[in-house]
Amino acid sequence: MRLLHGRPVAERVNARTRERIAALHARRVRPLLAVIRVGADPAAESYLGRIRGLAGELGIDVDGLVASDASGLVPLIRRADAGAHGMLVLTPLPPGVGEAEVAEAIPPDRDVEGVHPYNVGLLTLGRPRFIPSTAEAVLELLRFYEVPLRGANAIVIGRSPIVGRPAAALLTQEDATVTLAHSRTADLASLTRAARIVVVAIGRRGFLRGDMIAPGATVIDAGINVTPAGIAGDADADGMAQVAGALSPVPGGLGAVTTALLLRSVVSAAEEQTR
Repeated sequence: MRLLHGRPVAERVNARTRERIAALHARRVRPLLAVIRVGADPAAESYLGRIRGLAGELGIDVDGLVASDASGLVPLIRRADAGAHGMLVLTPLPPGVGEAEVAEAIPPDRDVEGVHPYNVGLLTLGRPRFIPSTAEAVLELLRFYEVPLRGANAIVIGRSPIVGRPAAALLTQEDATVTLAHSRTADLASLTRAARIVVVAIGRRGFLRGDMIAPGATVIDAGINVTPAGIAGDADADGMAQVAGALSPVPGGLGAVTTALLLRSVVSAAEEQTR
Protein backbone atom coordinates (compact mmCIF):
# COMPACT_ATOMS: atom_id res chain seq x y z
CA MET A 1 0.00 0.00 0.00
CA ARG A 2 1.29 3.44 -0.94
CA LEU A 3 1.15 6.17 1.71
CA LEU A 4 0.11 9.59 0.43
CA HIS A 5 2.15 11.86 2.69
CA GLY A 6 1.11 15.50 2.83
CA ARG A 7 4.49 17.07 3.59
CA PRO A 8 5.80 17.24 -0.01
CA VAL A 9 2.47 18.67 -1.18
CA ALA A 10 2.55 21.33 1.54
CA GLU A 11 6.16 22.22 0.75
CA ARG A 12 5.29 22.86 -2.87
CA VAL A 13 2.36 25.10 -1.88
CA ASN A 14 4.44 26.95 0.72
CA ALA A 15 7.28 27.64 -1.72
CA ARG A 16 4.97 29.62 -3.98
CA THR A 17 3.25 31.28 -1.00
CA ARG A 18 6.62 32.56 0.24
CA GLU A 19 7.23 34.29 -3.09
CA ARG A 20 3.84 35.98 -2.93
CA ILE A 21 4.38 37.07 0.68
CA ALA A 22 7.77 38.56 -0.23
CA ALA A 23 6.04 40.67 -2.88
CA LEU A 24 3.48 41.84 -0.32
CA HIS A 25 6.19 42.67 2.21
CA ALA A 26 7.96 44.71 -0.47
CA ARG A 27 4.80 46.83 -0.62
CA ARG A 28 4.76 47.04 3.19
CA VAL A 29 1.76 44.74 3.43
CA ARG A 30 1.95 42.04 6.10
CA PRO A 31 -0.88 39.48 5.82
CA LEU A 32 -2.93 39.13 9.00
CA LEU A 33 -5.22 36.23 9.92
CA ALA A 34 -7.70 36.58 12.77
CA VAL A 35 -8.51 33.23 14.42
CA ILE A 36 -11.67 33.45 16.51
CA ARG A 37 -12.95 30.89 18.97
CA VAL A 38 -15.10 30.28 22.03
CA GLY A 39 -13.69 27.95 24.68
CA ALA A 40 -11.18 25.19 23.97
CA ASP A 41 -11.42 22.02 21.89
CA PRO A 42 -8.41 19.67 21.64
CA ALA A 43 -8.60 19.23 17.86
CA ALA A 44 -9.12 22.97 17.33
CA GLU A 45 -6.19 23.77 19.62
CA SER A 46 -3.98 21.39 17.65
CA TYR A 47 -4.99 23.07 14.40
CA LEU A 48 -4.36 26.55 15.81
CA GLY A 49 -0.88 25.46 16.90
CA ARG A 50 -0.08 24.31 13.35
CA ILE A 51 -1.41 27.57 11.91
CA ARG A 52 0.73 29.70 14.23
CA GLY A 53 3.85 27.65 13.54
CA LEU A 54 3.65 27.80 9.76
CA ALA A 55 2.42 31.41 9.68
CA GLY A 56 5.48 32.49 11.66
CA GLU A 57 7.77 30.74 9.17
CA LEU A 58 6.05 32.31 6.18
CA GLY A 59 5.71 35.85 7.49
CA ILE A 60 1.99 35.94 8.21
CA ASP A 61 0.69 37.43 11.47
CA VAL A 62 -1.95 35.52 13.45
CA ASP A 63 -4.22 37.28 15.92
CA GLY A 64 -5.96 34.85 18.27
CA LEU A 65 -9.27 36.21 19.58
CA VAL A 66 -11.37 34.48 22.23
CA ALA A 67 -15.02 35.29 22.90
CA SER A 68 -15.99 35.10 26.56
CA ASP A 69 -19.19 33.25 25.71
CA ALA A 70 -21.34 32.22 22.77
CA SER A 71 -23.16 35.56 22.66
CA GLY A 72 -19.90 37.41 22.10
CA LEU A 73 -18.80 35.43 19.03
CA VAL A 74 -20.54 37.38 16.27
CA PRO A 75 -19.66 40.81 17.77
CA LEU A 76 -16.03 39.66 17.98
CA ILE A 77 -16.10 38.70 14.30
CA ARG A 78 -17.34 42.17 13.44
CA ARG A 79 -14.59 43.83 15.47
CA ALA A 80 -11.91 41.67 13.87
CA ASP A 81 -13.06 42.82 10.44
CA ALA A 82 -11.37 46.17 11.04
CA GLY A 83 -7.82 44.97 10.47
CA ALA A 84 -7.55 41.33 9.43
CA HIS A 85 -7.10 40.26 5.81
CA GLY A 86 -8.47 36.80 6.59
CA MET A 87 -10.80 35.44 9.26
CA LEU A 88 -11.21 31.91 10.58
CA VAL A 89 -13.71 30.76 13.20
CA LEU A 90 -12.60 27.55 14.86
CA THR A 91 -15.10 24.73 15.23
CA PRO A 92 -16.88 23.01 16.85
CA LEU A 93 -19.10 25.90 17.82
CA PRO A 94 -20.60 25.97 21.33
CA PRO A 95 -24.29 25.20 21.95
CA GLY A 96 -26.55 28.11 21.17
CA VAL A 97 -24.48 29.41 18.26
CA GLY A 98 -25.88 28.86 14.79
CA GLU A 99 -23.39 27.95 12.06
CA ALA A 100 -25.35 29.98 9.51
CA GLU A 101 -25.27 33.13 11.67
CA VAL A 102 -21.51 32.83 12.16
CA ALA A 103 -20.80 32.13 8.49
CA GLU A 104 -22.87 35.10 7.36
CA ALA A 105 -21.08 37.41 9.80
CA ILE A 106 -17.71 36.84 8.10
CA PRO A 107 -17.14 39.29 5.22
CA PRO A 108 -16.92 37.28 1.97
CA ASP A 109 -13.61 38.90 0.97
CA ARG A 110 -12.05 37.78 4.29
CA ASP A 111 -13.72 34.37 4.41
CA VAL A 112 -10.57 32.31 3.84
CA GLU A 113 -12.33 29.07 4.81
CA GLY A 114 -15.08 29.56 2.24
CA VAL A 115 -18.07 29.23 4.57
CA HIS A 116 -20.02 32.39 3.69
CA PRO A 117 -23.03 31.59 1.47
CA TYR A 118 -21.57 33.75 -1.31
CA ASN A 119 -18.37 31.71 -1.46
CA VAL A 120 -20.25 28.43 -1.05
CA GLY A 121 -22.37 29.41 -4.03
CA LEU A 122 -19.34 30.19 -6.18
CA LEU A 123 -17.84 26.79 -5.37
CA THR A 124 -21.10 25.04 -6.21
CA LEU A 125 -21.21 26.84 -9.55
CA GLY A 126 -17.67 25.74 -10.37
CA ARG A 127 -16.17 29.23 -9.93
CA PRO A 128 -14.41 28.88 -6.56
CA ARG A 129 -12.97 31.89 -4.80
CA PHE A 130 -12.20 30.66 -1.27
CA ILE A 131 -12.48 26.92 -0.60
CA PRO A 132 -12.61 25.12 2.76
CA SER A 133 -8.98 24.11 3.26
CA THR A 134 -9.42 20.46 4.20
CA ALA A 135 -11.70 19.85 1.22
CA GLU A 136 -9.20 21.55 -1.08
CA ALA A 137 -6.41 19.50 0.50
CA VAL A 138 -8.20 16.31 -0.57
CA LEU A 139 -8.02 17.41 -4.19
CA GLU A 140 -4.44 18.72 -3.94
CA LEU A 141 -3.26 15.40 -2.50
CA LEU A 142 -4.97 13.38 -5.23
CA ARG A 143 -3.53 15.60 -7.96
CA PHE A 144 -0.01 15.55 -6.50
CA TYR A 145 0.07 11.76 -6.45
CA GLU A 146 -1.54 11.61 -9.89
CA VAL A 147 -4.56 9.59 -8.84
CA PRO A 148 -6.85 9.44 -11.91
CA LEU A 149 -10.01 11.45 -11.29
CA ARG A 150 -11.77 11.81 -14.64
CA GLY A 151 -14.48 9.18 -14.87
CA ALA A 152 -13.52 7.59 -11.53
CA ASN A 153 -16.22 6.43 -9.13
CA ALA A 154 -15.69 8.30 -5.86
CA ILE A 155 -17.55 8.39 -2.58
CA VAL A 156 -17.34 11.02 0.15
CA ILE A 157 -18.50 9.87 3.57
CA GLY A 158 -19.66 12.85 5.60
CA ARG A 159 -21.70 15.88 4.52
CA SER A 160 -20.27 18.66 6.65
CA PRO A 161 -20.14 22.11 5.01
CA ILE A 162 -16.38 22.40 5.54
CA VAL A 163 -15.21 18.97 4.33
CA GLY A 164 -17.71 16.53 2.86
CA ARG A 165 -19.90 18.72 0.69
CA PRO A 166 -17.13 20.92 -0.74
CA ALA A 167 -14.91 17.86 -1.35
CA ALA A 168 -17.75 16.26 -3.32
CA ALA A 169 -18.18 19.46 -5.34
CA LEU A 170 -14.46 19.65 -6.15
CA LEU A 171 -14.30 16.01 -7.23
CA THR A 172 -17.36 16.51 -9.42
CA GLN A 173 -15.63 19.45 -11.10
CA GLU A 174 -12.72 17.10 -11.88
CA ASP A 175 -15.17 14.85 -13.77
CA ALA A 176 -15.34 12.13 -11.12
CA THR A 177 -18.70 10.44 -10.55
CA VAL A 178 -19.38 11.23 -6.91
CA THR A 179 -21.64 9.75 -4.26
CA LEU A 180 -22.11 11.82 -1.10
CA ALA A 181 -22.87 9.47 1.80
CA HIS A 182 -23.71 10.23 5.41
CA SER A 183 -25.00 8.80 8.69
CA ARG A 184 -28.38 7.89 7.20
CA THR A 185 -27.03 6.22 4.05
CA ALA A 186 -28.40 2.67 3.73
CA ASP A 187 -25.93 -0.17 3.09
CA LEU A 188 -22.93 2.13 3.01
CA ALA A 189 -20.45 -0.72 2.51
CA SER A 190 -21.99 -1.65 -0.84
CA LEU A 191 -21.31 1.89 -2.06
CA THR A 192 -17.77 2.16 -0.70
CA ARG A 193 -16.80 -1.19 -2.26
CA ALA A 194 -17.86 0.15 -5.68
CA ALA A 195 -15.63 3.22 -5.45
CA ARG A 196 -12.04 3.67 -6.62
CA ILE A 197 -11.64 6.76 -4.42
CA VAL A 198 -12.99 6.89 -0.87
CA VAL A 199 -12.89 10.11 1.18
CA VAL A 200 -13.90 9.64 4.80
CA ALA A 201 -14.71 12.66 6.98
CA ILE A 202 -17.21 11.46 9.53
CA GLY A 203 -15.43 12.10 12.84
CA ARG A 204 -15.43 8.51 14.12
CA ARG A 205 -12.14 6.79 14.81
CA GLY A 206 -11.60 3.67 12.69
CA PHE A 207 -15.05 3.94 11.09
CA LEU A 208 -13.91 2.81 7.62
CA ARG A 209 -12.81 -0.83 7.79
CA GLY A 210 -10.80 -2.83 5.30
CA ASP A 211 -13.79 -4.99 4.37
CA MET A 212 -15.66 -1.85 3.27
CA ILE A 213 -13.38 -0.95 0.35
CA ALA A 214 -12.42 -2.46 -3.00
CA PRO A 215 -8.94 -3.93 -3.44
CA GLY A 216 -6.60 -1.24 -4.69
CA ALA A 217 -8.87 1.70 -3.79
CA THR A 218 -7.40 5.08 -2.85
CA VAL A 219 -8.51 6.21 0.62
CA ILE A 220 -8.25 9.82 1.76
CA ASP A 221 -8.70 10.05 5.53
CA ALA A 222 -9.91 13.49 6.63
CA GLY A 223 -10.68 12.41 10.19
CA ILE A 224 -9.12 14.03 13.24
CA ASN A 225 -9.93 12.18 16.44
CA VAL A 226 -8.00 13.10 19.58
CA THR A 227 -7.27 10.01 21.68
CA PRO A 228 -5.04 9.34 24.71
CA ALA A 229 -2.53 7.82 22.29
CA GLY A 230 -2.58 10.81 19.93
CA ILE A 231 -4.50 11.84 16.80
CA ALA A 232 -6.24 9.05 14.88
CA GLY A 233 -8.15 9.04 11.62
CA ASP A 234 -11.55 7.80 10.50
CA ALA A 235 -10.04 4.87 8.60
CA ASP A 236 -8.73 1.74 10.31
CA ALA A 237 -5.09 1.94 9.17
CA ASP A 238 -4.37 -1.73 9.83
CA GLY A 239 -7.39 -2.80 7.82
CA MET A 240 -6.52 -0.42 5.00
CA ALA A 241 -3.00 -1.87 4.76
CA GLN A 242 -4.45 -5.23 3.73
CA VAL A 243 -6.73 -3.95 0.97
CA ALA A 244 -6.18 -0.33 -0.12
CA GLY A 245 -3.86 0.66 -2.92
CA ALA A 246 -3.12 4.04 -1.32
CA LEU A 247 -3.95 5.81 1.94
CA SER A 248 -3.37 9.28 3.34
CA PRO A 249 -2.13 8.60 6.88
CA VAL A 250 -3.30 10.32 10.06
CA PRO A 251 -1.23 12.08 11.17
CA GLY A 252 0.99 12.88 8.20
CA GLY A 253 -1.59 13.19 5.45
CA LEU A 254 -4.02 16.07 4.98
CA GLY A 255 -3.02 18.12 8.04
CA ALA A 256 0.03 19.90 6.65
CA VAL A 257 -1.69 20.48 3.31
CA THR A 258 -4.76 21.95 5.00
CA THR A 259 -2.67 24.47 6.93
CA ALA A 260 -0.65 25.43 3.85
CA LEU A 261 -3.80 26.03 1.81
CA LEU A 262 -5.46 28.08 4.54
CA LEU A 263 -2.48 30.43 4.68
CA ARG A 264 -2.33 30.57 0.89
CA SER A 265 -5.91 31.84 1.00
CA VAL A 266 -4.91 34.50 3.55
CA VAL A 267 -2.29 35.72 1.07
CA SER A 268 -4.87 35.74 -1.74
CA ALA A 269 -7.19 37.81 0.44
CA ALA A 270 -4.40 40.26 1.31
CA GLU A 271 -3.47 40.64 -2.35
CA GLU A 272 -7.08 41.26 -3.33
CA GLN A 273 -7.65 43.84 -0.60
CA THR A 274 -4.46 45.82 -1.26
CA ARG A 275 -4.43 46.11 -5.03
